[in-house]
Amino acid sequence: MNEPSDLHSPTPGSVPVAILLPTLNEEEGLARTLDDIPVDHLRSAGFDPTFVVVDGHSTDRTLEVARKYGATILVQTSKGKGGATREGLAWAQAHGMRYAVLIDADFTYPGTGIASLLSLLEAGSDLVIGVRRPEFNPLGVVRAAIHRLGDGLLNYIAAQLSHSPILDICSGLWGIRTSVVEGLELESTGFEIEAEVFLKSFRSGLRVSQIPISYRNRVGVAKLHAVQDGAKILLGIVRHSGAAQIRADPLRSHRQAPRQPLRDLQAICLATDSHDLVIFSPLARVAEANDLSRRLSAGKIGVKITIIPYDPLKQSVVGPPSPLPLAAAVSIDGRVPIVVSLPGESSDSDPMSVAVVGLPNSRRLVCVPIGADQFGDDPFALPEHMTRSGGYQLEPAARARFRSLSILTSSFNGSVQQKELALLRANADSLRVYRETARGETSSSVVPTGVESSA
Repeated sequence: MNEPSDLHSPTPGSVPVAILLPTLNEEEGLARTLDDIPVDHLRSAGFDPTFVVVDGHSTDRTLEVARKYGATILVQTSKGKGGATREGLAWAQAHGMRYAVLIDADFTYPGTGIASLLSLLEAGSDLVIGVRRPEFNPLGVVRAAIHRLGDGLLNYIAAQLSHSPILDICSGLWGIRTSVVEGLELESTGFEIEAEVFLKSFRSGLRVSQIPISYRNRVGVAKLHAVQDGAKILLGIVRHSGAAQIRADPLRSHRQAPRQPLRDLQAICLATDSHDLVIFSPLARVAEANDLSRRLSAGKIGVKITIIPYDPLKQSVVGPPSPLPLAAAVSIDGRVPIVVSLPGESSDSDPMSVAVVGLPNSRRLVCVPIGADQFGDDPFALPEHMTRSGGYQLEPAARARFRSLSILTSSFNGSVQQKELALLRANADSLRVYRETARGETSSSVVPTGVESSA
């Protein structure tokens, strides 16, 4: 539990962040939401959070709770959640906050997800969206099913109209770089504010990441009316999905900024929602491996990361070829980790200029570019011995006109693999996914001692 006096203690040299909580009679939800935010972890990761409650004239003890926790209070002058969000973002810009995180104050979203959002913003993303994964609750099955149906249809329409891989158009947990807010020219007043932010960000070419988060039943009385507000959100989607010609002078520098090589790789690792990773790194890339480990540790509380350096020219037993066979490593405690293999420097021993992420649970290999240099005619190509019978085959790429359909499917499909594939494709500028067609007779070995870090 966070002590109220601890919520507003600045950390010298850290990145200023505004955590915005729009409220209207949320006294219980607000207290539990603030308690759930890992303030100490955020500070240790280099962020200085300021909690800002934007209140729409609550008549309960919401403001008393906000004062108890030392939060900055803004009394809303406009109407609706959209108005509260715009006022909070304006405050964050005016007070020099580098990033702003929006989280509903009803305890539905995990405070731990804020760390992942901030780590990706710091890695170069302009907008990071938390994609909801509802927790099962037998008391709310029917209501949850209705909401999932409505959300799925809205996701489908938004993706279809905008031609963008939007996985959760109504998410109430997202983070944004404040320097891009002005160029979005936000105008929504109601619950359609998320649709406007997300659609305009995609359509204006900003760098968007999407990561999975858990989603709980709310605390307190719901403010959103499914039919009335759902219709407004739909109208907002129709209105803003075609907003390609945004006056984007404040955004141009972001669209033209060089791609951060490790951002896509970091996003893929966070999208898999794993707490166990092994990073195989050639000696020349150990610094990058350490940087990736640091970023992932900042973004995921309790993650266990083992770095194993190797010499690609010697091909020792701990140095895998690239890409790494999924059965090459098992963590010491018996759990199978995600395996990340960074490319080597020699085109003879490692012809790939992309990192390879092995996902044992879904039997997939994900190839993610991390550099401008290219080896060979096809930098994504797997060695021939891995694509023959019993090896890996390219996962069929979703055509543009079917992409929104696959997003709709992932909204309803309980398959972990289907959801994982949708997240993978939504989180990288370019990647290639291979799936294992048949399992050979392979044996697993314990990962040798490497450089382990955990948060």
